[in-house]
Amino acid sequence: MKAKAASRKQWPQIRRVKYKLGRVAWMVDARTGGKGQRLFFETKQEADTKAENLRIERRNNGTAALAIPAKLRIEAAECAARLAAFGSSLTEATDYFIRHAKPEAGPKFVADVITTFLKEKTRAGRRPQYLRVQKYVLGHFAKTFGFREIHTVGHAEIAEWMNGQPWTLRTRDNYRRDLGNLYGFAIKHGHCATNPLSLMESATLDDTPPGILTVTEAASLLAVADERNDGELLPYVAIGLFAGLRASELHGLDWQNIALGERTIEVKSHVAKSRARRIVTVSENLAAWLKHYSKPSGPIMPTDGFTRKWGNLRKAAGFAAWPKNAMRHSFASYHVAAHQNAPQTSLEMGHDNPDQLFESYRALVKPADAQRYWQLGPARRSSNVVNIAEAA
Repeated sequence: MKAKAASRKQWPQIRRVKYKLGRVAWMVDARTGGKGQRLFFETKQEADTKAENLRIERRNNGTAALAIPAKLRIEAAECAARLAAFGSSLTEATDYFIRHAKPEAGPKFVADVITTFLKEKTRAGRRPQYLRVQKYVLGHFAKTFGFREIHTVGHAEIAEWMNGQPWTLRTRDNYRRDLGNLYGFAIKHGHCATNPLSLMESATLDDTPPGILTVTEAASLLAVADERNDGELLPYVAIGLFAGLRASELHGLDWQNIALGERTIEVKSHVAKSRARRIVTVSENLAAWLKHYSKPSGPIMPTDGFTRKWGNLRKAAGFAAWPKNAMRHSFASYHVAAHQNAPQTSLEMGHDNPDQLFESYRALVKPADAQRYWQLGPARRSSNVVNIAEAA
């Protein structure tokens, strides 16, 4: 009796089932906690064999696997075999799907991510010029994808969108970089799992020399600046040409930061692009240009109508087109040609390392032209420009 009781309690249980029409079957009850399968066989021997196989399977795999329906187990086995070809597992595939189907921090529209991105950059103290560029670039992207959840916009769509834009290679590469930063921000905040821009090749750009002014063009610009509107733009032009300050640094420069006696210009940290204070040397010819305009304090350039006045001045000096950052590029090229000291030129310009000088700013200049450039000076408060060495 005890043996029979033990047999009845052993999993899985086998029961004889009799139907109304007199047909008999043997059921293997493989359920555990109400979950699992009931299997039916025509003979007891078949039922016993199945039951024993299930007991062996349970010992090998544990009880959890037995609660999984056969169809699901077959599907799992097939999927595992397919993933094995890629060296991946079901767990890795599941984790990947969950990250992309439902971001950790929840889905978020592209437009909302952009808004948060710009707010964080503003709080971090980024320059207004940087913020303006980012707002323009990301705003252009948002016109197409703004109301899409950012994790659903992938590499193929972005590449197609970029291919449809009338951009130069450099502009395309700038967009690739800025959009990559946006997706990096989204990953950091849990709104997507991968950066689709990382799959995009960076553009190979030709090494084009920076646009600089010839000595004659620099002299013309100085002469026109000296004679127009009582020379109100002359300090801006002279410091740009002979001290190499960035346009944003010139806009924030005050006369109290210029010590002509000591021959120095102090670029304050809140004005400098790198946020690092630096001292720039005032050359002999620059001191001569600034001497007439120097005052104890106040901005070195007009605070009203600057853009219009600067455009009119360039036009009057004969420039139909103005090379980007022409004065800073000219300073770098003529300075390194005259002094043959790239680290010193880089220091004056506020670079982190001399490589920036050769990558972005330096054009090839003949030593004779460099000598003429650094001798451009004023001629007794007139619109003429003279060679300082000859005047002396």
